[in-house]
Parts: sequence; structure tokens; C-alpha cells
Amino acid sequence: RSNAARNRLKFEHRLVLVNWMLDLFGAATFEDLAKHIREPEYEGFTEEGISRFHQCLRLVVNRPELPHDILLAYDENIVRHWKKITEKRNADGKNLYPKYFQYLCLLFTEIYLDQYFRDPDKLLTDINTYAEQFNMAQTPQQHAQGQLLATGLPEDICIKPYAVEDLHKLAFWSATGSGKTLIMHINILQYRHYLELHGREKELNRTILLTPNDGLSRQHRDEFILSGMDAELFDKDAGGLFKGQIIQILDVHKLRETTGEKTVAIDAFEGNNLVLVDEGHRGTSGTEVGLWLDMRNRLCEKGFSFEYSATFGQAMKASGNKQLAHEYAKCILFDYSYKFFYGDGYGKDYRILNLEDDSNEEYRQRYLIACLLTFYQQQKVFHNKRADFRPFLIGNPLWIFVGGSVTKAPSKKDISDVVDILLFLAQFVKNRTESISYLDMLLSGQSGLHAKGQELFAGAFAYLGQLGLSAEEIFVDTLKILFNAEVPAALHVRQIKANGEAEGELSLHIGEDNEPFGLINVGDPSGLRKLCESHPEEIAVSESEFTGSLFRR
Repeated sequence: RSNAARNRLKFEHRLVLVNWMLDLFGAATFEDLAKHIREPEYEGFTEEGISRFHQCLRLVVNRPELPHDILLAYDENIVRHWKKITEKRNADGKNLYPKYFQYLCLLFTEIYLDQYFRDPDKLLTDINTYAEQFNMAQTPQQHAQGQLLATGLPEDICIKPYAVEDLHKLAFWSATGSGKTLIMHINILQYRHYLELHGREKELNRTILLTPNDGLSRQHRDEFILSGMDAELFDKDAGGLFKGQIIQILDVHKLRETTGEKTVAIDAFEGNNLVLVDEGHRGTSGTEVGLWLDMRNRLCEKGFSFEYSATFGQAMKASGNKQLAHEYAKCILFDYSYKFFYGDGYGKDYRILNLEDDSNEEYRQRYLIACLLTFYQQQKVFHNKRADFRPFLIGNPLWIFVGGSVTKAPSKKDISDVVDILLFLAQFVKNRTESISYLDMLLSGQSGLHAKGQELFAGAFAYLGQLGLSAEEIFVDTLKILFNAEVPAALHVRQIKANGEAEGELSLHIGEDNEPFGLINVGDPSGLRKLCESHPEEIAVSESEFTGSLFRR
């Protein structure tokens, strides 16, 4: 079995349930199925309350496993659930309909849950039969005489037979922005529907949503309210722990073996639970793997779980854990990862600009100022052409720095990534003459920054050239537009303390009294604050006791 064959077997090519479901529709790939319903005119419902996607599928799908009457029943469930969660969302005159990929995701779930509740033994047999065929059909290799031989998956990544407990877990690989939250809400309704249909609704003890942090927990609570679903943040001191139909939202880090001041023992949740896991890829690398997976598996040991992530593939690659990759290859039911999202025109265009040598401190400063100038240009375009952008719902541009470390110093530098960026921002504002000089170089196309022999930012600032602004005028304008300041001043970093509602947040200000221009959201705000305090000449550090969460606003 050649290395070339192994290299072709990317994680996304090993998703058994995805391929089993496509096979039920007679499709070899997701694109083969999607091409029949992806056009925008197929969105929406008929006067009879039937989705137009269903009408399209009736014309192309005529499989014994999926007769028209069964597909119609699934469609009626999807439409009913969709109308429930969008009733409030449509109150202001909107008409939200599922996109084709959302519909397929929900349809796959309907098919799976119907078979899971109706005849789990047959479901297990059918999936294992398909998995055996799937293993043998995946890796054709080139024979010495030029013939293709179907040799099957290499043994170390071969899909092992499913056990009964493997059927209790589904995962959805959906790109950020593709509507995972709405899918999650309907998945809850779908699961409850089939429980009730089979007279098993009393078996469900609790519905629990696990999130990576309190900020996301609050966002989810607000979204459930919009969907007309009862949900609340976890409170271990509240009476009737997780009873009834209320969805309990819990930061997964609060799960422990024993109950503490801010934690709850995992054994407090024994029973038949429906568990939903947001950012399902979290905890799949490093020392967290065993702890996270054990906690999650114990919560739904007698129940069922849905997991959601935009980056399952990247997480599996980063973890290097073959057993973990095998588990997720067996339970991912729907794959609408970024390549499909981008192919449908929803993703963002991008440029990757790497410095040939980032050890030169002056080059790094020029590079970051060039990035700042790019962001400033986006802001000018947005504000000057706002009326043109309004029909496209374009939002105010955002500049995001993603650091690899909050308090630990990377190997090549003696400060953390986050502090490094803070010092850059402070120095840009403070060192007016130097910053204007660099801006002038960039505007003239002579930054001295190269990659593969080419000027890195050649032609990047054409719009600013049209405006005819000088480097000094741009510097003054960046203070107003990017930093909410009229004149240069010190960078202030304030740790926000608002009764736990802004945990992990620090606001950024130029000058003591100006409005914040930026936000840091980290897991160790106190540790970062201490690092900032070690640079008193560049950064002023304080705390705010009464400001609410900036992230939520």
C-alpha cells in the first residue's frame, strides 16, 4: 500500500455516514446531489406548506429506500420546525427560508433519526454493510501493468464496524456562517418529535448544550429566545436541576469530577440526556482530549448527542490522534465545510502575505503598518460608499488579530503574541514622525517589503491615491477613524469586571477618556494584564468595574 494512496485519503474522504446518505439518494458526491436544488429560485415554501426543495428532489430521486411519501413526511417535519424557530425572527417582515445546504442537513437528520428510532438493529446492520463496502472501494492503486486495483483502505485507517453505542452520536461539519445555530435548534425539535412519535418522550431527562465559554453561552441563550425555545444558563444552585423541557446551557469547563464553587460534578447529570456540543472540535488536541471526550460521552451515555464544528478536518489533523479521527469519521453525518461554502459564493476572498524574513524588527513594523493602512483604506471605502453597499448588507470592516499565545512567549521572541500587537499599536500612535514616514513609503509603493522578488503591497492603496491624501493627513485621520482619538496619547488597557458578564475581556483606548477602539478576549485576562504592566512606558493598565460586556455589544 503506497504512501501516495495514503496521502489521497484525507479525513473528508473517510466520512462513512455522509457517503451512506448520499448513496441513498443515488449520488456519488455532495455536488451531485446539490446541483438539483442549489438555485435560489428553489428556496421557500408553496401555498400548501411544502418546500420547493422537496418538489425538486421528487423529480430526481426515486429510490426504494426513499419513496416519495416518506420524503414528504420528512419535508412536513422540516417545514413545521423551521416555521417555529423563525416566527419571531420574521416578525419584522422578513421571510427566512432554509438554504439548500441547510435543508439537506435537516433532511439527512430526519432520515437518520427515523431509522434510529424505528429499527435501530436494522440501522446498525445497514450501516455496517455499507461501511464494509466503503472500506473496499476507497483506494484504487496503480498496478504495475497500468491496471487499477481496488485494494481497500489501509488497515490502520480502515473504518471499524459500528457498535450500538456508535449510533448515539452525530456530528455536523458546517462552515462558519452557514447557520449551525438554526440547525442545532431544529435538531432538538427533530429529536423530540421522534421521541414523542415512538412514545418515549418521558425517557428524556435533560437537554444540555455545552459551549466553550460563558460568552458563547449567553449568545446561545439569546438565540434560543429568538427561536421561541425555553433555555437558561446553567445554575447549579437552582432547584430541579435541568428538569423538564428547558434547555440548559453550560460552559464545558465547569464540568468536573467533584462540585466546586463554580463547577458541577459530572455525576449530577446521570440519566438519559440529549447533549449538544458547540465548537465540537474544542478539546481534540493536547492534554484536553481525554478529559473533554470522557465528560461528553458520560453525559450522553444513555442518550444522544449532536456536535457542531466548522473545523473538524483541521482539528483532526492538528491532534494527530488516529483513534479520535476514526471516531469522527464514523459519526459526521453532513459535510458542508468551507470548500463548499466558498464554492457557493458565501466565503471571503483572501490574500496570504508572508514576509520572507520576519526577524528584522523594522520590516515587521513596516508590515504591520501596511496592514493598518489596508484596514484604514477599507474603512474609507466603506464610509464613503455606504449607500452603494447597503443593498448587499455589508458591515463595518473589522480587523482581527489571532495570537498563538496569550501569556507565553513564542520561541523567537521574548513577549507573547498579544502583547506584541499591543506594543505595535502603542508605538504607531506614539511615534508620529516614524509612522508618517512609513505611511509615505507605502503610499509611494516603495515599502521595501518583498516576497518572491515582488513588492508585497504593490498597487494595494489605489483608492487612497485617488483621494489624494498625504501621509500626514492619513495619520491624523487614522487616529479618528481607527482609534477614536483626536491626538496621539498613551495606549490604555482596561480589564473589564462586570459581575462575570465580561469575563476574559480587556478594552483598548487611546488616552484615558476616549471611547474604546478595540477589544481583547482571552482565557487568562489577569495573566495578560500582568504582562502589560511590565511595559509601563508603552501601556497604561487599569480596570473597569461597571462597564458591561463589550463583546456582546
